[in-house]
Amino acid sequence: RPARAQPETRQGDLPFEQPAPVAVPPAELIAALNFPDGPDDHRAIAALRASLADPEAARTIRAAQDVVTLLAQHGIYADDLDRAALSAPLWRRFLEGERGASLAALASGDDTAAEIAAGLMRSDEVFRDAAHHFLRQYDRTLTRIAAELSDEALVALSDTRSGRGFALLAQVTGMFG
Repeated sequence: RPARAQPETRQGDLPFEQPAPVAVPPAELIAALNFPDGPDDHRAIAALRASLADPEAARTIRAAQDVVTLLAQHGIYADDLDRAALSAPLWRRFLEGERGASLAALASGDDTAAEIAAGLMRSDEVFRDAAHHFLRQYDRTLTRIAAELSDEALVALSDTRSGRGFALLAQVTGMFG
């Protein structure tokens, strides 16, 4: 007796289309990277929702949330960090690839937080991986949008919770030289 033909069990190709890029206005991305102050911070919540529609911004925001949360678990709160230099010209020089002692002012001035973060980088693999991922994502996003940012917006971005976390971790990892 001839063998019965088996039905085709392979799934056909699915035509996945990439979503169209979403242009997030810099002011919204800055508000999103500062994170809402609470459930009543409707402006920041709306900015966060809008920014999460952009896949690249979403990766940066999620990486920042992870790092800010991990830092808080170790007693380092972004709101309490000493502000890094709020200098647009220094940040632009960093974005153009300059490194070294001339950019040291970009580092967080909080020595205690830097010591704790450095210890975590050495001893906590999860923290180290999250920190490096965040540093890459934030740097990539900052480089991508820097040309669109006024000096005031660049300063505002560096003063967000994410910006303060970036300054601390960049200091600890030697990104500022």
